[in-house]
Amino acid sequence: MSRIQFDHPIASYQLVQNKLAWMLREITKAQLLAYHLGLKKDDSTWFAEQISLAKMNNVDMALEIARMARDIHGANGILDEYCIMRHMANLESVKTYEGTHDIHNLIIGKYITGIQAFTRKLD
Repeated sequence: MSRIQFDHPIASYQLVQNKLAWMLREITKAQLLAYHLGLKKDDSTWFAEQISLAKMNNVDMALEIARMARDIHGANGILDEYCIMRHMANLESVKTYEGTHDIHNLIIGKYITGIQAFTRKLD
């Protein structure tokens, strides 16, 4: 609301509102995934592959949302006037220390196929 473009808040433009609606939808889905997984952990019906799925999805969505927020702010999005770039840098580190996508995908792939592809004995 505070960023003005052509005498109007950027939030008043259709494309920005579309992006904001998408961001809210994805945040809500990520929250529901975390909540559902928490319920499953509480009643001991969760399994490890669900953790990989949730971590991978929620970090991905957080990064996409931060990128979209940066995009909404245009060139100002890369300046320290807004905290978007700091959040993006933090999320990039979370993506790394929470486990790479490749490992999470292999964990999920093993769950789907029953074949473990990431620990092969080399001859």
